[in-house]
Amino acid sequence: MFDTTPIDDKPAARIDGLDLSQPLNPAVYPALRQALSNYPVLVFHGQNLDAGAFHDFTRGFGPLQEHVLHKYRHADFPGLSWLTNVAADGSVDEFGVRRATTWHSDGSYTADPPALGILHAYETPGSGGGTLFIDMGATFDRLEPALQTRLRELTGLHRHGAGPGGDMYDNSLADDQEENHRDVFHPAVTKHPDSGRDILYVNETHTHKFEGVSKADSVALVNDLIAQAVRPDAIYHHQWAPGDVLIWDERSTIHRGEGAYAPQERRIMLRAIVDRLT
Repeated sequence: MFDTTPIDDKPAARIDGLDLSQPLNPAVYPALRQALSNYPVLVFHGQNLDAGAFHDFTRGFGPLQEHVLHKYRHADFPGLSWLTNVAADGSVDEFGVRRATTWHSDGSYTADPPALGILHAYETPGSGGGTLFIDMGATFDRLEPALQTRLRELTGLHRHGAGPGGDMYDNSLADDQEENHRDVFHPAVTKHPDSGRDILYVNETHTHKFEGVSKADSVALVNDLIAQAVRPDAIYHHQWAPGDVLIWDERSTIHRGEGAYAPQERRIMLRAIVDRLT
């Protein structure tokens, strides 16, 4: 149904042969899900989807999650949200420039984290506006056995923006949003539901403590784990071009925006978060 080409030795593959703006054979979706088991980031070039077509394509994987940052939700499709540095009046959205530039997994602060993230680029900076990804299954495999054993016994506490890298989200949520106040608990090592791999489920933006570990020691452990995860040779760095679509497995990766472009260069993308796969 499509061609899959691994991208060097990175946790990503290029998919060719599909026009995502057109209705797809239903068999494409399980085939893409299988591809994600081998390559947790899938890259499509040269796509041209308006909001309606993007919604239809992404909804084919399962129900979509409305974004926690209300101001960025799409007016007509609340399951979609804008990832942009352009404010409504055309000026620079300063928060949009620095948003999501620390390592995170979308929705880890929810009790039932989402399955997939999907982004479609419309306008992109000439350089410095990329997105970086890490395979956290491969990260766990690289850890020392003693640390693996310790992590299997730990439970992480996640809250929106509460991790050591989450300061940018201060005051970004409404006071009455439960994500602002409630911790959710996830094992530090999870089992991927499709591949069965052990996954290190920790990120610096939302993981702020481990049960039974002091706050200071928890922060130190989160920082150490992220430092071990983000080795330069392990990163897939996607430099965006208009028309690109990326799908990534939220359950087995962390990612961040590069955030190294001039704020006046427009960066406009549309995002979907697939709540669960159907």
